[in-house]
Amino acid sequence: MSARGTATVTAVAKGLPALSLAEVVATSGLMSRTDRKYVLRLNDFLAVADAIGPSLHCLEIDGRRAFGYSSTYFDTPDLAIYRAHRQDRRRRFKIRTRTYTDSADTYCELKVCGRRDETVKVRRPHPAEAAHGLTSPALTFLDDALTAAYGRPAPRPLIPALITDYRRTTLVTADRRTRITCDTSLIWRSGARDLAAGSDLVLVEVKSATERNAVTEALAKLRIREQSVSKYCAGLVALGLATGGNRWRPALRRLGVA
Repeated sequence: MSARGTATVTAVAKGLPALSLAEVVATSGLMSRTDRKYVLRLNDFLAVADAIGPSLHCLEIDGRRAFGYSSTYFDTPDLAIYRAHRQDRRRRFKIRTRTYTDSADTYCELKVCGRRDETVKVRRPHPAEAAHGLTSPALTFLDDALTAAYGRPAPRPLIPALITDYRRTTLVTADRRTRITCDTSLIWRSGARDLAAGSDLVLVEVKSATERNAVTEALAKLRIREQSVSKYCAGLVALGLATGGNRWRPALRRLGVA
């Protein structure tokens, strides 16, 4: 995604009231939530922003409203975690480290599929210097969390499979029940391979405690359809590292990389 996408999102965010990180966390932590994803062209993003803008606030930290993210995803050598998502298995999950590049704060995160396709995320602080690896405490955390969720520990061995880098702006509705993340400048990396998503696009995720909300209703009225897209799974397919990714082909075509 080009700098134009980041500039467009930043311009929209600039005109919104600010929320501090403490306010966002306190009012809409949303570690258990329903996620809906959309790949928007800039004119569609602007139409959505115009429709729901009066009800939006924007996360601001130290005067900034767009932030760098870098995530390293881990999988088994035969991509068992990817295959579970490809096959839409009930007990699927993702394991990653996430670094907020503006502050270097890093976490080890586990995302599992809860009831009614709810996304549940747990995390713990992780050393920034080990962002591309899993420490012994991280593995213990993952074992405990997966055992609590699914009755079994994390698979072994776990190796870094993909890195995603992007810029994110976070919007929150006035009732604090819905969060909208707007990602631009997306790049996938693995070893010597890298690939940037197409230009003039915004990857939007609507994260809410309820399935229906004002944001998804506004998108529906604009005839903008939800898209099946996983940064991790789509990235593996786009880089030619995984097969059987037909479910992500429409999103990859829209992202300009298929």
